[in-house]
Amino acid sequence: MTKKKNNLYLIIPAFLFVGMAIGIQTGSIVKQGIIGLIVGLVVYMFLRIRNNKLKK
Repeated sequence: MTKKKNNLYLIIPAFLFVGMAIGIQTGSIVKQGIIGLIVGLVVYMFLRIRNNKLKK
């Protein structure tokens, strides 16, 4: 079996782009982009900690 790649860091730009897409619709691209980036970082940290606990 091949080892599964851990591409967890790709979730950060995904949330950034979702935030920017919402920002385009609402007219505040920078504000929503920053919020998306922050949410992406929070989700990344949460999932990384959870995965480390599950590996033990």
